[in-house]
Parts: sequence; C-alpha cells; structure tokens
Amino acid sequence: MVPSNILYRTFFIKAEEYGTAFTVDVEGQEYLVTARHLLDQTKNQLSIQLFQNERWRTVSALVVGHARGEVDISVLQLQERLTHPEFLVNPTIAGIVLGQDVHFVGFPYKMWSNVGALMGGLPCAYVKKGTVSAFQNSDPQILHIDAINNEGFSGGPLFFYPPGQPREIRIAGVVSKFKVEYEDVLDAKWEANGMKVPYNTGFLVAYGSKYILSLIAAHRGG
Repeated sequence: MVPSNILYRTFFIKAEEYGTAFTVDVEGQEYLVTARHLLDQTKNQLSIQLFQNERWRTVSALVVGHARGEVDISVLQLQERLTHPEFLVNPTIAGIVLGQDVHFVGFPYKMWSNVGALMGGLPCAYVKKGTVSAFQNSDPQILHIDAINNEGFSGGPLFFYPPGQPREIRIAGVVSKFKVEYEDVLDAKWEANGMKVPYNTGFLVAYGSKYILSLIAAHRGG
C-alpha cells in the first residue's frame, strides 16, 4: 500500500538525467531530495524541470548539499513549496529489520500514470516492493534490497512501515542504482569468447536518510 504521504511527495524530474525526487519537511522547511548522479554537481544554483499537467516546467533550486564519496544523495531547496506539510513522512532508518517488506516509487523508463485530478496534475509514480536483504548503520549507511530496480527510479524514496506501527511511514533512504555483475558471452560451442555483458543482479542499492538530515543540518549551521 502506498499512501498519499508518499505519492504527493514524489516528483518526476529532468536535470542532467531523468529520474525521481521527493520532498521532506525539516523544522517547517521543505527540501527536495534526489540522487546526486542526476545533477550537475559543479553549480550551487540549478535549473531543474518538474513534470506536471503533462508538461515540463522549469524551477530554480538552491543546492543545500551533495553527499560525499559513494553516497548518492543531494538535497535542494526550491523557491516554492511543492507538497502540503500535512503529508507527513519521517526520514529515518530506525526500526527497519532484516527480511521486512519495503517499497520504492519512481518513474522507470520515463513512464508514469495519468490519474487526472486525483493527483492535482502530478504524474502518478510506479511502485515496487522488495525485501531488506542487508543494511549497515556505519558509514556508508547503505541498504541492499532484494528487488528489481530499473532506470528512472534513481532518486526516489525507499520507505517502510515499522513493525507494529502500521500508521507511521518512514523513509529509510534514497534509491541509487542496482548492483551490476558481468558474465561471459559464450560462443556457438558454449565456450567463453572473451567478451562480457553486464546484468542486473536483482539487488537495489539505496543510501540512508541520515545523509539527508546531515546535509540539511550542515547547511543550516553554515
């Protein structure tokens, strides 16, 4: 089940690449979160495009911060509010357990659903479900999810319901990529011909929401 709190906070964006972004509220201020690799990381002010009412519109975004190293997260601040603050979400990995269901939403291969006035002109994201296979709280805070991730989900929220708390929505992290491995290409005799092809291993990689909060805290403090 995907609640309005997630759907109304999830956006189809176009920057250096197409992808997904979502909003969070921290101390009354709204921020737009996405995957770092979708953006031009050389600029402090960006123009990105949001898809709404079946067209692209350009918005100006201040870069709050880009996570460092392999952590594929960026936080932006727009000059306008995108989501009503009543659609509450909690960006934290706290309470997640191995083997539980998690969900992620986004716009794979630039696809979206038109649900008319129900979404106020916003495209309705696709949803997928996976299982928490592994995670770590140390740096990098990373989650491996047993799920087929596709191009376009990058930047979307990975969310879950804590066990015993079915009414609370927590965003565990930001979808980054899928783990890739390479296998040999075989010739007509079923022997390796020296070439390899990449394949999707079925593990989604996401980075923890603590980086969202730390980037915002550093920006506020700086």
